[in-house]
Amino acid sequence: MYDSIFSAFSLNGSVKVYTNDKEYREVFGDSKRIILSNKLEESDIALITDEQTLQSVLYRLRVHKNMRRKPVLFVTNYQFLKMSDDILGAFYWRKGRSQLLFIKKRLQQHNITLPQEYQNFIIDTL
Repeated sequence: MYDSIFSAFSLNGSVKVYTNDKEYREVFGDSKRIILSNKLEESDIALITDEQTLQSVLYRLRVHKNMRRKPVLFVTNYQFLKMSDDILGAFYWRKGRSQLLFIKKRLQQHNITLPQEYQNFIIDTL
């Protein structure tokens, strides 16, 4: 699932993903399109799975405003979307069902146009 979601953010075939979540790193290790990055500043996407990591990433982005390359932030918790306008979307579970959503204004700020298959998952506000 993440292969297709993250590929939608990228124009080229592969995408560099930063995450410190061990389980996701193992899953992404088998992907042909996702390349794991050990450095936030070298990644296209930062997948954030816990609040401590979210706070750390947001702090690093604020401190290093001149960062040559800022990754797109994507989370696995709906509540995280409310914590920063830098987070474009989330893939999470609610009541045993997977939920995917993107915030329209945030996508526009990053000049990201998602393929037609994801248009139903774009919302205007939280």
